[in-house]
Amino acid sequence: MCPKSRMLCSLVTPTQTSLDSTVLKMEAFLARTTKRYFHLLTLLQTVESSGPGIWAFMAISPSGTMPWEARSVPTMYVIGGQAAWFVQDHVLNATENSPQTLDIPPSEFVVDIFIGTNDVGVNNFITDGQAFNVSLKSLATCQLQSIRNLHALGARNFILNSLIPLQLTELYSNSSAPNIYWPALHNGTNWHKRAFNFANSLNELLKDGVSNLATEWESEPETSVEFFDTYAFFEEMYNHPAMFFNGSIPANVTGHCHQCPDPDNFLDCGIGDCTLAQRDSYMWWDELHPSEQTGRNLAAEIWRKIQGVSKF
Repeated sequence: MCPKSRMLCSLVTPTQTSLDSTVLKMEAFLARTTKRYFHLLTLLQTVESSGPGIWAFMAISPSGTMPWEARSVPTMYVIGGQAAWFVQDHVLNATENSPQTLDIPPSEFVVDIFIGTNDVGVNNFITDGQAFNVSLKSLATCQLQSIRNLHALGARNFILNSLIPLQLTELYSNSSAPNIYWPALHNGTNWHKRAFNFANSLNELLKDGVSNLATEWESEPETSVEFFDTYAFFEEMYNHPAMFFNGSIPANVTGHCHQCPDPDNFLDCGIGDCTLAQRDSYMWWDELHPSEQTGRNLAAEIWRKIQGVSKF
């Protein structure tokens, strides 16, 4: 007899001995589908377009946890996205009849800006896909202008994060093999060198820009703007993995948890992933993105930065 669920009925065949085994297979399928869905959303972030992307706002707490709230935004990268959402929903009084959502004194919150990887990566500088009139200086100026805009709206405490050492990721390693973010052979050696140069060059521009802003606002004792050396902190984790990664297997800073066996088919992503217990052993989630544990480590160190005790 066919079960009440038509979906289950269509999956049950005479060779299957029990409905339980079918349910288990369905659960595994749904788990893989969920991973693929989130992978696809991540993949959309690497596409240069005006279409929607999924970005997260993260609240840094003393424990280093990073609760997040995702939102679809109409623009991507440093020009819009999170900063525009922050202004719209948390600073401006859209109704003119009620207080803004973020109704706390400027002295009691810190604006942390951490963006730029996609701006220098594939489909942009790495592959010479940027617009003809966009330079690394353009990217730095845009980030620094975002700080100026937020300052004009009343925010007073800022941290600007540098780019990470992109050359440590598999996507920008010396490997020329296809991967899910670039499913074709490429010059891995060239990408590796360019990733190193672009990240370091942009970081120098950002660091100098923050220094200039600090000088410009030095007459405002209530204003603070600092540079967080994310690049150096990631190198610290990479060079001393046992201090930062504590999953059920030895720390791994060269591999990644999330697997996509076929670079031409994102539907296979999730097959062969590390286990939940193993996740905190990895520095990287996939070929480009940091892992959850790396995010926790970063949040804890930025909290130390806010307290004034971080060397980064």
